[in-house]
Amino acid sequence: MHALHQTLLPSSSIHHSLFLPHFTPSTIYPLPKPPAALDTLDVKVIGNLVVAGAEVLRVFEIREESVPIIENVKLEEDVAEGEKDVQMEEVGDGFFDDGHAERAPLKYQTTRRLHLLTQHELNGTITGLAATRTLESTIDGLDRLIVSFKDAKMALLEWSRGDIATVSLHTYERCSQMNTGDLQSYVPLLRTDPLSRLAVLTLPEDSLAVLPLIQEQSELDPLSEGFSRDAPYSPSFVLSLSDMSITIKNIQDLLFLPGFHSPTIALLFSPMHTWSGRLQTVKDTFCLEIRTFDLSSGTSYPLLTSVSGLPSDSLYLVACPSELGGIVLVTSTGIVHVDQGGRVTAACVNAWWSRITSLKCSMASVSQKLTLEGSRCVFVTPHDMLLVLQNGAVHQVRFSMEGRAVGVIEVLDKGCVVPPPSDLTVAGDGAVFVGSAEGDSWLAKVNVVRQVVERSEKKKDEMEVDWDEDLYGDINDAALDEKAQELFGPAAITLSPYDILTGVGKIMDIEFGIAASDQGLRTYPQLVAVSGGSRNSTINVFRRGIPITKRRRFNELLNAEGVWFLPIDRQTGQKFKDIPEAERATILLSSEGNATRVFALFSKPTPQQIGRLDGKTLSAAPFFQRSCILRVSPLEVVLLDNNGKIIQTVCPRGDGPKIVNASISDPFVIIRRADDSVTFFVGDTVARTVAEAPIVSEGESPVCQAVEVFTDTTGVYRTFEPSKSESSEPISHQIDSENKPNITNGINGTTARSARQTQLTPQQIKRLQEQEPAITTEAPSMETAINSPHGTQWLALVTRGGELQIRSLPDLQIVLQSEGLASSAPSFTDDLGENPGYVLGEKREEGEEEDEIIQMVFCPIGKGTVRQHLLALHHSGRLNAYEAQPRFTVDASSHSRRSLAVRFRKVHTQLLPISGGVGTTNGNARLPYTIVPFNNIEGLTGAFITGEKPHWIISSEAHPLRAFALKQAAMAFGKTTHLGGKGEYFIRIEDGSFICYLPPTLNTDFAIPCDRYQMERAYTNITFDPTSAHYVGAASIEVPFQAYDEEGEIQLGPDGPDLIPPTNQRSTLELFSQGSDPWKVIDGYEFDQNEEVMSMESVNLESPGAPGGYRDFIAVGTGFNFGEDRATRGNTYIFEILQTVGPQGGGGPGSVPGWKLVKRTKDPARHPVNAVNHINGYLLNTNGPKLYVKGLDYDSQLMGLAFLDIQLYATTVKVFKNFMLIGDLCKSFWFVSLQEDPYKFTTISKDLQHVSVVTADFLVHDGQVTFISSDRNGDMRMLDFDPTDPDSLNGERLMLRTEYHAGSAATVSKVIARRKTAEEEFAPQTQIIYATADGALTTVVSVKDARFKRLQLVSDQLVRNAQHVAGLNPRAFRTVRNDLLPRPLSKGILDGQLLNQFALQPIGRQKEMMRQIGTDAVTVASDLQALGGFW
Repeated sequence: MHALHQTLLPSSSIHHSLFLPHFTPSTIYPLPKPPAALDTLDVKVIGNLVVAGAEVLRVFEIREESVPIIENVKLEEDVAEGEKDVQMEEVGDGFFDDGHAERAPLKYQTTRRLHLLTQHELNGTITGLAATRTLESTIDGLDRLIVSFKDAKMALLEWSRGDIATVSLHTYERCSQMNTGDLQSYVPLLRTDPLSRLAVLTLPEDSLAVLPLIQEQSELDPLSEGFSRDAPYSPSFVLSLSDMSITIKNIQDLLFLPGFHSPTIALLFSPMHTWSGRLQTVKDTFCLEIRTFDLSSGTSYPLLTSVSGLPSDSLYLVACPSELGGIVLVTSTGIVHVDQGGRVTAACVNAWWSRITSLKCSMASVSQKLTLEGSRCVFVTPHDMLLVLQNGAVHQVRFSMEGRAVGVIEVLDKGCVVPPPSDLTVAGDGAVFVGSAEGDSWLAKVNVVRQVVERSEKKKDEMEVDWDEDLYGDINDAALDEKAQELFGPAAITLSPYDILTGVGKIMDIEFGIAASDQGLRTYPQLVAVSGGSRNSTINVFRRGIPITKRRRFNELLNAEGVWFLPIDRQTGQKFKDIPEAERATILLSSEGNATRVFALFSKPTPQQIGRLDGKTLSAAPFFQRSCILRVSPLEVVLLDNNGKIIQTVCPRGDGPKIVNASISDPFVIIRRADDSVTFFVGDTVARTVAEAPIVSEGESPVCQAVEVFTDTTGVYRTFEPSKSESSEPISHQIDSENKPNITNGINGTTARSARQTQLTPQQIKRLQEQEPAITTEAPSMETAINSPHGTQWLALVTRGGELQIRSLPDLQIVLQSEGLASSAPSFTDDLGENPGYVLGEKREEGEEEDEIIQMVFCPIGKGTVRQHLLALHHSGRLNAYEAQPRFTVDASSHSRRSLAVRFRKVHTQLLPISGGVGTTNGNARLPYTIVPFNNIEGLTGAFITGEKPHWIISSEAHPLRAFALKQAAMAFGKTTHLGGKGEYFIRIEDGSFICYLPPTLNTDFAIPCDRYQMERAYTNITFDPTSAHYVGAASIEVPFQAYDEEGEIQLGPDGPDLIPPTNQRSTLELFSQGSDPWKVIDGYEFDQNEEVMSMESVNLESPGAPGGYRDFIAVGTGFNFGEDRATRGNTYIFEILQTVGPQGGGGPGSVPGWKLVKRTKDPARHPVNAVNHINGYLLNTNGPKLYVKGLDYDSQLMGLAFLDIQLYATTVKVFKNFMLIGDLCKSFWFVSLQEDPYKFTTISKDLQHVSVVTADFLVHDGQVTFISSDRNGDMRMLDFDPTDPDSLNGERLMLRTEYHAGSAATVSKVIARRKTAEEEFAPQTQIIYATADGALTTVVSVKDARFKRLQLVSDQLVRNAQHVAGLNPRAFRTVRNDLLPRPLSKGILDGQLLNQFALQPIGRQKEMMRQIGTDAVTVASDLQALGGFW
């Protein structure tokens, strides 16, 4: 059997973060400004933030903007009688302000937000991020990024053509340190020199991979022959730290220090190990050395400072600002400062310091009783450092100076709380980023409050002379610190959120269930994931698609094929305070068959029909500032008044071809007929008439396959002014072009000083901005100037030959020509008429069938800050979404016409399923697809695609574009506000026509929509009881650890006032409510001291009193943590959820009575019960090295039936029919069966390899079964039971077929089944869902042989032909190292992440790859669509 592994939910955990001042051009050049905001403050990009977790790399802009402060000056009940609300309507006919309205002045506050630029899933696990600048940075002014990966790899990346581009990849996986070193304890550390002269990566066996970076042109001359002179680096090499000093062993941390002429590195290492039982004789084993890399001499590493005798619990180093100097060493019990002369100053934060080290310290902060394991530190002022603990508590660390040295280190009380940190970095001036692997991350504002202190003059004796002060001046002089110390005292620092980056975090457990709101015949399973863990948990309720939440039926539109809710200005319309006049729907057009009905909308639920028009409606929109309606039918174009009456026939009926589609944007209209001819109309606002206008001044109008006229309100659509090389200075086009000119004076020349700057100066930024081509900002006409808040208007045409033309309105001048849209290129810009063919796509051959574009929509998509997108729907059902990104420089050296300053970058692509087979197209489908844009539905702006498989196309500012499917076909869609709700929309589905709304709790930031609930406790397990439809969770509470001896007597440990007591976990069982107020604890059960829940499942056991003889119970396996001096044990519990009978409302506030958790039995065990399950009505539970099957006798006690001795320690038990897979901690898994007469376990087969199994599951497909296991390293293995194979030892050994590296280690797995009928007891096909420690959800589905062979060939083509980010090989990433095999077993599981790259390739490249393997692109896309799983 074969399988496909793909990602359902990418990882959102953040392990590494990095701030880059100038990584993208938007940090140098000003952003486009919306026309409606010309008089407001600019939005400024202060820098870029790069975050990484697992295999996901994301790049953000940090945008600083001013937002109004909303103040409720008057309440509604305080408004005097007769006083009307003043509403600011959009500019229309009467755009002159009468001046009588009283307006309160707006107050603004400055905030910063994260704006996502790009996101990639790489073919490697990211282990570090570092910033650098190369020789090219002196030309374009941009920073570069270095990313390190698992298996000792470094990639140098830069920003080019609107995305990340790979400069080089450096691999060290074949060096001797990686082949023979100890990889188990290897922790890769990536560091770069502050002046970008060196990058190092730690390797096993105390070695460094060194990459010298070139910063001056003169450094290119001494390069060795054969090395590329264009490379921004010198040849890298591997340095053994023993060459520096033989005492350097066991590197704990290292970092480069700022302010040195040569690269200077600080090394923290421990030549000798110690442990807690050896502290009486050996302590203070760590050493700190500061050495210089002398690159000129090659092998010289001078020692500057050496300090020994540092605490043995040292954790990491923090570089100090130049004003403070030195290095901060963080230990688990205190903070140590080491200056450049080797002077040590320390402060302890708990009383364990004196038991661990003999180093003298300040005891002023010992009462804080902090634990610094897992903490993160960063300096925010020259003398103040923020210390963020593992639980998110923020403490300020103040360094007080005594002369020129640090005198006192003071750790202040907790100031605030942030998410549990995995990384902490400074994100510009006055901000830090707190990255978390357990959930949401913060972009936080640093609040610095200083107390005013009056400076007292100190009188000196005339005879008292300080010679140093006489020579160098008073070191306490306020002039040295810009009078800060004179006016202000010590700072009090706290953090507050600027922006929150949502994330799932580590997933502890998952469970499938049915929502209580699902009623009737249609029930959709939901996946509940428990994430978080260290402080509290988050309940994430995932659904595949956005749920249809119905408010009321709309029976008047039962047969509607298309609806238009229009905000027409009518006196009888109902006004709502929270809905702007421009969004208030007053007229409804419903196209039904060969007629169109016109309705007037009021606040009443039932609309009033006021007219009827002949023919179906293709398009309708408000016209002439919402005073009229323009309607397009297949035969005519008419102008209607605000009551739906015809006032002008714009395009009368004729014998010509029918109109097939149209686009309207007041005052422009364009129609396309069946023969692909187009007609353009322009409305006269004064005369209230619409007339035809020619598109081209000479010749015939172009023949087009798609047309669109649209309005841009974001300001992104701008144009470059024409320029000629002979009449103007050469313009540096280094940022966007591939061939960068050799400009030596890019930033004040390439001097050593400018090349080694870490950040651009304002003068350098101004010089780069002056090189920018002129961009059109003025309004092209008087009419657009008057209506500037409405935005600029543009006309887009896709000719029959596949060329996209964008023309500015109203002058109809071409500003963009490109074939990139028709060829599905990854990105495209204006070709400027210089390239006859598109660079990234191949020209179509003669006789080759064309995949035409049948609909093209330019619309904003986003939440809060919207982005302009281009949606293109092809004839085959292919949907491409392009984001319109601003450009700041042109690719060509000269251009004779205006050029659109926009780059269209593909951000999403998919194939919409069409019934009827592969050859069916959208044009002849049963229900064709149509793109319907919408605006502001619960704050979301995007598009909805009606058809056989409807989709929502939405996005948010900090997350990529998402496409969420619906389970039912949709015939019509439209946003409405006539009932007073902002989040309401009309939809006609198979169940009928409804007014629906988006739930306010719905989160659409992730790849799967979900509802999120923040819990007060941390939860480790969750399960669903199908009988009561309730969830049960196991909470983990941190309590002081209590040690017991073998007789059960309490043992006392070390005692002291400031000693931190040891803690452990104690579990409780909690029953959650359902319905309108879900996830409230309504009942529970507390376990004993030191007892933790190890496993929990919903089991179906025999129960004589139940209907059918079976009943659902909750089985819980626990274990006791008694410490290392006493043997552990466990218990098996059986609980049942019962509905209470009696008076309701007996609970406390907020409780939901009616259900309770009842304990049926408790069965003691000699070992922890790590796994429970059920089989044929019996309970399965592990007990250390044994497996038991038990029956529930009279619902009150467990009766043992059979047992099986297994290898070492069972971790998982999975059941299919009467077969079981028992996973072991060290010995892989067994394949076992159970017989009932007599009760007996039978071992069928075993896996003989030593693998630490985390999950083991059955994968079933049409009578065949295979076994899929995953281990702690994230490796997935597929094994078969094949007695006919000679190597299987007559079936006693399971045969290994495939090894596949899945990335992050799985924490839990669930198997779901696809049953063709409800009567099928056992599944003919299964799907495995995995949850990982990095917050990802992945899946494995089976693949038929013919489809697998085809997709395997596609994968081979993609490995060779697709461009992979960072230059990583996807095949090498998925290969598992196994020394027992002569060659890797890499075939058998397809890489879904790699296959998803197929849809992103240009059409020409797709056809070329498919021609080599004898298939077509539509067949491959259909295969991938069919393998999407059944959840």
